[in-house]
Amino acid sequence: MSQSLFYHALGLYGYHHLRMRIKGGAIYLYMVLAKKRCFYCKSYKVIQRGYCWRRLRTLPIGRKPVYAVIKMRRFYCRNCRQTRFENLMIAERKKHYTHSMENYVMDLCSVMTVRDVSQYTGLHWSTIKEIDSKRLKRNLPRAKDLRELRYLGIDEVSVRRGHRYLSTIVDLQSGRVVYVGQGRRVESVAPFFRRLKRIGVRPRAIAMDMWPPFARAVRLYYRGIPLVYDAFHILADYSRKLNEIRVEEYKKLEGQAQGKIIKGSRYLLLRGQEKLSLSAQEKLSQLLNINRPLYIAYVLKEDLRRLWKLPTRSQAERFFNDWIRKAFSSGIIQLVRFARKMRRHIAGILNYFYFPISTANVEGINNRIKVIKRMAYGYRDLDYFMLKIYNLHTKKYGLS
Repeated sequence: MSQSLFYHALGLYGYHHLRMRIKGGAIYLYMVLAKKRCFYCKSYKVIQRGYCWRRLRTLPIGRKPVYAVIKMRRFYCRNCRQTRFENLMIAERKKHYTHSMENYVMDLCSVMTVRDVSQYTGLHWSTIKEIDSKRLKRNLPRAKDLRELRYLGIDEVSVRRGHRYLSTIVDLQSGRVVYVGQGRRVESVAPFFRRLKRIGVRPRAIAMDMWPPFARAVRLYYRGIPLVYDAFHILADYSRKLNEIRVEEYKKLEGQAQGKIIKGSRYLLLRGQEKLSLSAQEKLSQLLNINRPLYIAYVLKEDLRRLWKLPTRSQAERFFNDWIRKAFSSGIIQLVRFARKMRRHIAGILNYFYFPISTANVEGINNRIKVIKRMAYGYRDLDYFMLKIYNLHTKKYGLS
């Protein structure tokens, strides 16, 4: 058999072929290292003292599995006066597959599921997962990657029932997940900012929702970094308040003609006015004419949407302060509570006009996280799931 086959096709460099055997549909290649020498001191002054056989899985030939059966000789070295076995070179210690087979599995795992690779290669599922974990760990963010960070986005994603969350931090310029932490507490994201502080990185701005633990985690290590509160989360929070008002008004008028109009009007109130059809606009106009609290809440909602379209921060600040006064003067308890919350976070909301960033990229990544979770029907090993999240930027589609 040609020696170049081992070098170029199977990656079995430095070996001499002894014989070949086909058994049970598998190919067994018996071989031995070409040179007799001590692998500790590289001396050729060795005396053989026995041997053993070791079987390693290597690259398949077609659909047939191939095993390299290595004759491992035991040498006594007259130079260093030690007795040792030869070094395999083509495989790691205590592994039953070669380096070339490991790289082959890694390539398959980048485009196939663990189960598919296991069924295709015939290797055990846990072996494939171990090799894939090694591949995924190679792409974890390193210090040189973090030194390029300028704008960050923080959000949480639900991964299990019972309010089990993962907090994700994303580089908004590259779209890469740079940190994943369990939970959504201060302790969930604080280690990342501690690491940034240690290597001397100071982001220019950070986009997030108004979840207090995230802001506290940033302030532990960076006092003056601008926090930009995301417009989508603010409008979503207001929409929840608007729906609470709708439900409350319906309960007051249940059984009356006005109550029938209010019932089922949720999406009429929450959808943008420009997206409504003519018939929907007529229904909305009828609804707002018969109920004053819903009319006030809806008008304030449409006004709030205009905030992020204003050209300058000074105009936005005047507009927003006026909007807060209107919400307070409405006398509607849900709107008053919301206005108090906005007044506490007014600086972070208006920072958008200095740093026009949002958590839209983070939300998109969270959707991809949910996709890979559904494709795997969930992950028992949360660490492996987190490695998958770190590697979302390396391929177009995330597979389990």
